Amino acid sequence: MEYFSTLCYHYIRPLNDLDPFKKLLGSSEEDFYNHLEILSKNYEFITLNDAYDFLYHNKSKQTDKPCLLLTFDDGLSDHYLAAKILSEFNASGVFFIPTCILQNHEPANPTIIHYGIAKYGITKFLEEYHNILDEKNLNNKIYNISYEKGMDSGIDIIKKIKLNFKYSLNYLDGRSILLLIYQRLILKEYSNALEIMHLTKQQICKMKSMGHSFGTHTHTHISVSPTQLTNKQQELELVMPKQILENILDQSVISFSYPYGESKDRFKPNTIIDSLKIYKLIFTVEEKNNFTNTSPFSIGRYQPMSNVTSSTLLNKLTSISKNIVN
Repeated sequence: MEYFSTLCYHYIRPLNDLDPFKKLLGSSEEDFYNHLEILSKNYEFITLNDAYDFLYHNKSKQTDKPCLLLTFDDGLSDHYLAAKILSEFNASGVFFIPTCILQNHEPANPTIIHYGIAKYGITKFLEEYHNILDEKNLNNKIYNISYEKGMDSGIDIIKKIKLNFKYSLNYLDGRSILLLIYQRLILKEYSNALEIMHLTKQQICKMKSMGHSFGTHTHTHISVSPTQLTNKQQELELVMPKQILENILDQSVISFSYPYGESKDRFKPNTIIDSLKIYKLIFTVEEKNNFTNTSPFSIGRYQPMSNVTSSTLLNKLTSISKNIVN
């Protein structure tokens, strides 16, 4: 084991023609199963503890195959299905949880956007969004998002909506607006909306008994920008989630993954703040392999998109390996 690669999955959608949220983008259950079939033939699946031993103690797993760690962000309800499929392949996943789903019984920020638009469309989502801006007297031109169906690119508008909540709106205002959209649209129609969208405490505990590992993903799923959070917000979004998850799991939680995970959403290893030093392993979405001299505070991952087949996934991992960057 000279290095290990890491995958980062999000939605794993079930094969169900009646799924009211069929427009959610993610790997299908069938595609995910096919991914694991081809990966199991070409890679040795490793655990979170294997990654820790490798990065901290230069302790390598004895195998002739390249090694692969499987991770899952956002604490999505889909991940209970993924956990059961992983068990069929004797593979252990690492599931990163936004702890608002456990502590406050509220969905994470991007999950509200994904489900809201998938079910009600861009027009209805933005109509509710602008109504709330009016109510809160937040009619700033920066926050306004216009959309004309058939004229504007839906993909571009969705991207603009996400960027608006990530970077433009105040941290607290953005959260408040999304929770109101959740209550007025999704929760109004689905009384069990949270269970539809996210893992439950009971499912997480069952996944632990299957042999899977867990880490935190902030409290509400926000960009951890080096200039964004106050000390109080760091405590809420970075420190408290570790305590919440440890209380539920009754074990130490040593890992954290940055929401979004791009360079502007994370700290460099040499400038990392004390609120993050409570973790031993921190994951990004920088496309790179991880060597013994890789900082444990900057572990690389590749995110398979919804259109990635098993063969293109294997080719991508091979391509990353050929472009070895420490």
